[in-house]
Amino acid sequence: MALAILLAHTFAIHQTPDGDFAAPYEMAHVAYRLGRNLVYEGSASWNPGGPAIESYPSPIWVLLAAVAARLYASPIFLTQAVGLVSVLATLVVLAQFSPKRTAGLVAPVLLAASGSTAAAAFSGTEAALAMLLVSTAFLAFERGWFRLLALALSALLLTRPEGGCALLFLLACERVWRPRSEDGPRRPGWRAYLLPSALIVLATLARRTFTGHWLSPFSAPLAELDLARWRIGAEYLASFAISSGFGLLFLVVVLSLSAGRTSAMGTRALGLAGTWWGVVALSGGDELPFWSALVPVLPLFFLGVQECLRVWMDERPSLAHVAWPVLSVSLLAAFLASKVPGDIGPLRLQQALTDWQTPRGALAKAYPRPLGRLGLLEEIRAVEHLRTLGVYLRDRVGADATILTSWPGAIGYLSRKEVLDLSGRVWPLAGYAQPFSWRGVTRVDVAASLAEGIDYIVPLVGTLSETDEPDDFLVSWLERYDRVGPTPHRQGELLHALSNYTLVSVPVPAESRRPNEPSDRPFPLLQRKQEGMIPRLVLEVEEGRLRVLARHEGHHLVVDLCLSAKGRDGRELYLRPTGSWVRSAPLDARTSLLVFPTGTSSIQLLEAPVPAELRGAEVRAWLHNPGMRPDAPLSPLGEPVSAVLE
Repeated sequence: MALAILLAHTFAIHQTPDGDFAAPYEMAHVAYRLGRNLVYEGSASWNPGGPAIESYPSPIWVLLAAVAARLYASPIFLTQAVGLVSVLATLVVLAQFSPKRTAGLVAPVLLAASGSTAAAAFSGTEAALAMLLVSTAFLAFERGWFRLLALALSALLLTRPEGGCALLFLLACERVWRPRSEDGPRRPGWRAYLLPSALIVLATLARRTFTGHWLSPFSAPLAELDLARWRIGAEYLASFAISSGFGLLFLVVVLSLSAGRTSAMGTRALGLAGTWWGVVALSGGDELPFWSALVPVLPLFFLGVQECLRVWMDERPSLAHVAWPVLSVSLLAAFLASKVPGDIGPLRLQQALTDWQTPRGALAKAYPRPLGRLGLLEEIRAVEHLRTLGVYLRDRVGADATILTSWPGAIGYLSRKEVLDLSGRVWPLAGYAQPFSWRGVTRVDVAASLAEGIDYIVPLVGTLSETDEPDDFLVSWLERYDRVGPTPHRQGELLHALSNYTLVSVPVPAESRRPNEPSDRPFPLLQRKQEGMIPRLVLEVEEGRLRVLARHEGHHLVVDLCLSAKGRDGRELYLRPTGSWVRSAPLDARTSLLVFPTGTSSIQLLEAPVPAELRGAEVRAWLHNPGMRPDAPLSPLGEPVSAVLE
């Protein structure tokens, strides 16, 4: 039953708004690129030919992507298949802790109902595999299966850097708190820790030899005193307790531990889960949907809940009348967290569910993405947008182009261009020898990052609206990434750094899987100003007809065309798509025009008759980015041209 629930939950949750099966997370594409480079370039380096760095925290996941590349298979299919098998296998492992009692179903059913588990299965990241390895290692520790324990811990260390805390916790339990058998504490298994301990030593020496650092990008920040990061990490944990649907279970755990009504195995499971989550809090959490950083030890938390309830019900059977309703409410709340907020029949719950999944406080500033299913949908939309942009950059932009973005994974994997990370996680920023951690909020000098001769900058995911102003655009960047923040002086520095760039809109595919089908929503890019990369307009007026021509030497762009003229009364008129001139606010004569390389010829964008009342007036024509006002900042594209109507 639990396997069926988990399988249905997993497939139901990982869908696009149109109902299609969604691609993996943005971060997973980083491993895909590194694995491909390892096969074809001989080095798991983000940009081929660069120094040896740790761009991704999971060596085993990079190797899995390399296997897919070597076999000419899709790393997306392989990683999602491994993720699905891992979550299903974890549920089976979890059922082995209490296989002969009905209470043993509590933990598996809670795991199946968890949106975090379902989301991790098809995330394309290593979270699901780490969950299986942690659960297997804990089961092997409890049962005294030392060979399996050694193998599971070693694989865990290669899967997630937090595996080191699991090793230390179990090693401490081996010393002071070993599980008991029928004859007393089971025999010690110190030899099970030799292989994983040797692996840590070898990994540290290899890191020092190849990168020059003793600590990984994940471990280095843990040694720093950073109260702001710790506060964000604590709020990250609190958001899980409040918004995951399992808030009552946390209360059950606290009451049981305080009253001493938890089995030794349950207490150890909760201790290991708490240790892992404590490291996550110290690292500052992350922005992946459904609290992905907490997933690997989620089965142990549910196992601890199961043991708390089992002990209570064994001692006082009457408490079963309380325990099962608590579990039922928790399961219902968990499924609501996995639901797109909306009304349920006559119950008006949409706004309440939306508020429930909205982050607050310092967490909202650090990770503004919604929680629960809303955050997963936002990640799915963003990844598909970024994948289509990667396809466009691969097919339409020169091979030597350099791209700067805060979302390097999908763009880097699909474009195969040199991609730099604004946050410095996959490639060290100027002045730094090591990339930053994928955990926590990274603050950088945004203005300095833009002053490196980058060809293209990806400013946002999606489109700019008519209400956008440059201050809104700059403030969001500075608030999210800059070490100083959105001060007036800092905004001036950023504007100066962007003075060498022009905002353009490019015609990305509708879907990355269908590169030849154009999207009706172009993608905004900041393009470095170069001769011939922006269309040049030509106005021709002959025999009472007005024609607008364009010449273009760059890649494909999507533009809107606006024409204005001053009437005899001095008021400004604009040309409508119907060919009539009207007095109004600025409007477009043509929208969503595709401009492509013309070579030595020109393309005609518009032809319209010249009305008698405008003869002798001066007409002005200019291009601007679609979806924005013709006179809005950042909107104009290239230089306007003018001519006298005859």
